[in-house]
Amino acid sequence: MTSPATFDLRDQRWIPVVTENGTTHIRSLREVFHHAHETEDLAVTVPPAAVGLLRVLYTITARVTGLDRHLPLEDWKKARNTVLREGQFDKSAVDAYLDADSGAWNLFDHARPWMQDPRLVEQAETKSINQLDPSRPGDNSPVWFRHTHHGHAPALPTAEAVLYLLVHSFYGSGGTGGKRTVTDGFGQTVSDQYMSSGPLRGVLSHHPLGRNLLETLVLGLPGPNHEHEADVADLAPWERHEHPDPLGHPPPVTWPAGILVGRCRHALLLHPNETGEHVTQCRLTWAYKKPHTPVADPYTIRQRTKSGEWNDRSAHADRAIWRDLDALLADTDTHTRPAVLTGATGLPSGVRDALRVRVHGVDQDRQSRDRQWMTATTPPIMSWLEAENPRAADGARQLHDAAETVATRLVSELRRAYHSLSISSGRSGSGDVPWGAPALRHYWPAAETMFWERMYEEDFTEPHRACTERALQALEAATDHEAHHPPVAHALATARQNLINAAAKAEPRDQ
Repeated sequence: MTSPATFDLRDQRWIPVVTENGTTHIRSLREVFHHAHETEDLAVTVPPAAVGLLRVLYTITARVTGLDRHLPLEDWKKARNTVLREGQFDKSAVDAYLDADSGAWNLFDHARPWMQDPRLVEQAETKSINQLDPSRPGDNSPVWFRHTHHGHAPALPTAEAVLYLLVHSFYGSGGTGGKRTVTDGFGQTVSDQYMSSGPLRGVLSHHPLGRNLLETLVLGLPGPNHEHEADVADLAPWERHEHPDPLGHPPPVTWPAGILVGRCRHALLLHPNETGEHVTQCRLTWAYKKPHTPVADPYTIRQRTKSGEWNDRSAHADRAIWRDLDALLADTDTHTRPAVLTGATGLPSGVRDALRVRVHGVDQDRQSRDRQWMTATTPPIMSWLEAENPRAADGARQLHDAAETVATRLVSELRRAYHSLSISSGRSGSGDVPWGAPALRHYWPAAETMFWERMYEEDFTEPHRACTERALQALEAATDHEAHHPPVAHALATARQNLINAAAKAEPRDQ
């Protein structure tokens, strides 16, 4: 099926950015790179779409700067610093890359639609456009804030549809999708609708954030990983002229394009209206039946499980980002930093001192349930890296460990106090109690304020006692409405004293 509609990602505007003067503009790919040094940041409001777009832009950055060469790491860092010192992307290099293969950038091309599989026209069924937009309720879900449903699926502006295409490519759900029917070279037909989860589903993603978009894109490039196959052509999906066999092995995970944008597990195809300004339907199904080669993503914290396996740290909406700061500053036996931060050494001092970390994630399960999008930005942290300041890195660990320990102890003491009262008769002696969640809502913001104050002052003395002070305040705030009852007051007094005793035991003072 040939569509007359076109949407050239190179020159049609679809990427929201914030300029140096704080205004928001929509720019094309070409404009993004031409003006990256004059742009403060991306302005994508959907965190998983921001991650997908960053990975696309990183790949193009590697191509137009020559930072996709398999150099020894120190030589590669010197080349990276050269790009940073030049202060802007070479416009001729950008244009040369974008114009070398004009067929690669049309979102609705009949043969090579960007980041899509044209074979789905014959192999997969169409789905409602509601399924492309992650902010819309499912067709069979109750309608609350978005009044779309099976019988009402308004077309999406194409600029939005591109971003949602990236969401599904990297964070797509597992389980049931559209049915896809494929015939192999031996005449055997496979017809299935089961999809694997996207490669980033449910995990936290950490991205260096520079003073402008150029720095952000250059600093976000992972350094050469010589474990990946350098003898295999490293191709982004839009650089391939042949579509991979969905029943065969997925393309090998090469560096940098393969690890950045080559591990998508969903196959999609967008159908536009006549003008190409809107997308009216889509096809959404599985891309491969065989798994990709396992790889450590360069933007995730890796943590060791009790069984000794290494997994990406998950995103949890109720967990503030500062609670992961210690894992960004130093490696331990139980976790490793994102590789992109490990490689962020040897930078020019002005770049290093201003470098922050933008954290994106989606609290979601491995199948189909999305709970909440999340994003946060750290202050400049490079001066606290273990290689730069081991005392600060260790102090962050101490403060974090103390905060987590005291939080657990606070909930435990409140549970014990609550179940010691007659008001709890007939209730289970385990699990959550009414005081626990309110106490944590007071405790964690107070602990975060204390954490940043201590980090900037580099004061790491008696972290358990400091956290316990915040826990005692949280205990009072959560129980004040019932503390006037004598039995409750007595139970809470015991809980307070137990918290104080535990802090004193963890950090005894000389008499």
